[in-house]
This record gives sequence, C-alpha cells and structure tokens, in this order.
Amino acid sequence: MNGIRVIGIRSAISTISSFTYFNNFLPLKLKCAYLLNEKVIDQICERDFYYGLAGSGISVLKEGKILKSPYFIPFGDPVSRASIPEDKKIYFSKKCILRSLLLWQEIIKLSQKEIYNRDLPEPILNSNENELIIKTLKKEYQKL
Repeated sequence: MNGIRVIGIRSAISTISSFTYFNNFLPLKLKCAYLLNEKVIDQICERDFYYGLAGSGISVLKEGKILKSPYFIPFGDPVSRASIPEDKKIYFSKKCILRSLLLWQEIIKLSQKEIYNRDLPEPILNSNENELIIKTLKKEYQKL
C-alpha cells in the first residue's frame, strides 16, 4: 500500500512468538532489546503512574464502557498491577497523584485553559467527566 514495504522492525520489547513470527519473513528481522514470556499480562511504563495520559494504565470494562485505570488509588490497584507492597500503597498513590497534579498544573498554565476529565483522550475509572482534572486530583489526594 502506498509503495511502502516493511523490511524490518525495531522494538524495545517483544513476545517470543512475535519475535519468531516476524523473523520468518522480514529480511532485516525483528530487533528488540528484551524478549518477554507469553504469559506476560502487562508491561508497565512510567506513563502508567500518571493520571490522564494517553495509553496509561490498563483498560477496564465497567458498565459497558472501556475506561483507563492508572496504577494508583483510587483509579487503580498499585498492589496487583505494579507489585507495590500493601503497606506502601497509600504513600505510593499519594506520590503518583502529586506528580500528576504537577504535570497537569503545568499543562494548564501553558495552554491557558481549564481542562476537564472529559477532555482527556480516554475516560478514567472512578472519575467524574464533568470535573476539572485539578479538582479531581486534589480531592482524591485529600481522601488518601
């Protein structure tokens, strides 16, 4: 299509089956830094610990809607999703909320407009779409 021919792939991570599949027909093969077992459920990334970033957290189905669940309370579970010790989950979640708050405060300052949860690329579990992001984060921080 459009005269483009893929001859190789570079990837940070790959499952063993994908590695084998692509290496069977790509002239320059699949080059990756890390091979994962097929039983991997999720590969965590720093963005999983920020509120509202595209592709962060895990997708969950709730009441017929697909929502994003970052890996911190109250939006997700840092213990089961990120192997955070049970006794550190509140501390960890508060730090994630503070990091997210700093990020969104800077985005709002630079964009010079208020940003609501409904403006996010994906709806977030346990959030109100009609609430300002900053208000959501501050409110949830205080609850913890």
